[in-house]
Amino acid sequence: MKEIEHRSVIIIGAGPGGSSAAKRLAEQGVDVLVLERREIVGNPAQCGECIPNWGEVVGTFSGIDDDEWLIELFDFPDRLRSHRLDNMRVFLPSGKFYSFELDAFGGHRLQFDGYLAELANQSGAEIRVGEALKNIITKKDGTDLLVTDKGRYSADYIIDASGALAHVSRLKHKDSSRYRPREQVPTIYAQVQGPVPESFDVFIGNIAPSGYAWIIPKGEIANVGLGVRAGKLPGDLKPHLQKFCDEMGFEILSWGGGWIPMSGPVEKMVEGNILAIGDAAGLVMPSNGGGISQAMISGKFAADAIVDNIESGTPLELYQKRVMKSMGRALKNSKRAKWLAYTFLRNDWLSELMMRILGPIGGIRRAMSCDRTLWLF
Repeated sequence: MKEIEHRSVIIIGAGPGGSSAAKRLAEQGVDVLVLERREIVGNPAQCGECIPNWGEVVGTFSGIDDDEWLIELFDFPDRLRSHRLDNMRVFLPSGKFYSFELDAFGGHRLQFDGYLAELANQSGAEIRVGEALKNIITKKDGTDLLVTDKGRYSADYIIDASGALAHVSRLKHKDSSRYRPREQVPTIYAQVQGPVPESFDVFIGNIAPSGYAWIIPKGEIANVGLGVRAGKLPGDLKPHLQKFCDEMGFEILSWGGGWIPMSGPVEKMVEGNILAIGDAAGLVMPSNGGGISQAMISGKFAADAIVDNIESGTPLELYQKRVMKSMGRALKNSKRAKWLAYTFLRNDWLSELMMRILGPIGGIRRAMSCDRTLWLF
């Protein structure tokens, strides 16, 4: 048996949330180890790769306007910005579209996640790649033993930054909806070349019933994807996306995919010494699938909670209260918009009708930006 390695904080996952938490903790002098199952941080990507700028972030969430640490973190270097996304277009089945301003950019998660991981490493955090969490053994004294494919670990604190499937909570609680996101929406995407648009384009209707298709330009290539509620399209999603790409005149260069947690925040983000952040805590906007900024912010909040607990015994549970105070309104509005979409965006004619009703009064823009869409909903 390999010896048990003990660390002050162990973070499972080196995505934006895990690396942000690691950077913050290391800067505060806390011993932190990040375990990443992938051999290369950020590869393969599992999202549309639209990354929000700080202006978009503060326009959505509360209480962070003057957070100098987050402001600096979101000051991304130009080399990460493959394509400015100043505009979003939402297409109806008829081809009509509504357009509104956006403050984001298309990037490559390989470079973006790698950049954040390097910041964490430079601050003193240790990151080990190619090491997957396989089991969690709870000992008689109540402490947890983390078992990976390369070693065994114990920690004073554990941060679950493992993404939508929340591997720490899965190993601890199986399918408990209190600790893990309940609804997972499958997504598939392709890197393509061809007639790439300048704007972030979203398509609704039969192409993606109870969901949406998207085109996110990233310079000379684009990320084209499809996210649809499970069971709403027959068979695998791949041929449906292939057909969409063919119709748009795109040549597919590579494929990818993943899961988006669509049920909103989990009931318990903190259990004992374990804190869930980002997708693992269900902090994804159901109406637009966005989760990068929530992961980074919640990573910082979790790190702060751990530091406060170490220094003054402040309860870790205050982390969840801080998350909900900042993100709760937007997440609630986004979840409401998701159920609106599930109800009305089931086919072309109903989608067309509903979007034409919403469009003139700004309902589409409000749904995408996680504001309340209509007073009756």
